[in-house]
Amino acid sequence: MPPRRRTLINIIAGTWAVLAAAGDIALNSLPLPPGSATDIAGSETQVIRILAMMAWPIFVAVVAGLVFTLYVDRVAPDAREFDAQTLRGNSRVQTMWIAGSTTIVLGVAIFGTITLANDTTVPTVAQAVPNTPLEVQVIAQQWYFTYRYPSFGGFESAHLVIPSDREIEFHVTSLDVTHSFWFFAAGVKADAVPEHDNSVDMQPLKTGTYRIECSELCGIWHGSMSDDNAQIVSAGDFNTWAQQQQQLDAPIMKFLPPYSHTYVPAPGAYGS
Repeated sequence: MPPRRRTLINIIAGTWAVLAAAGDIALNSLPLPPGSATDIAGSETQVIRILAMMAWPIFVAVVAGLVFTLYVDRVAPDAREFDAQTLRGNSRVQTMWIAGSTTIVLGVAIFGTITLANDTTVPTVAQAVPNTPLEVQVIAQQWYFTYRYPSFGGFESAHLVIPSDREIEFHVTSLDVTHSFWFFAAGVKADAVPEHDNSVDMQPLKTGTYRIECSELCGIWHGSMSDDNAQIVSAGDFNTWAQQQQQLDAPIMKFLPPYSHTYVPAPGAYGS
């Protein structure tokens, strides 16, 4: 191998090693979405971090291969000449490629299965909490979300408020067309389908104000179907808020339908 070619190969290999290590260190240190506001969000963030750390060295290697092919082979070609039999294939490289790809795919599949199983397990909370989750119904309609709380008489709120120390059981449905309830910071995304109840459990971990939006095209004002005032609050603040909402909604409760996981869609929706 010509000395210049060997030098360029060493430079590319060294650059790849440095960039791969630096990128993985950065990915392991920087905050990644969706964050850690809930148990599900934290789990999703960890999965994204691991997959990104696996993909980054491969991406850099692909770029390095392009540089090698487009530059090194042109300015410092290999002096050796290969016959057709040699160029036809390399069983060692092929075996390593198949073995490596199989190991990565199976490893990611096992990791994803374990993560999904853990996410669907009822979370364990350190402090004393109620034995049953807090049920919150998400009602989608053109073009906003409302929320009902059956544990507090079934009152309805224009903004989502949930406590941070208790498992939350969302029940998502729609009154007209198909929507999608996307609580990004919580790692929750559930379709809202008329006459269907879509249930999602999660455990809030951090108080704060977050954004909710519809992620399913649902009509002309789909882009404005969002709420920037969804809140995760302490247990005391939640109970105070719920009692206030009950008092405010008391005069109109007789106009609301009895609480149910689904309601009859608005006239004209889905041929009703």
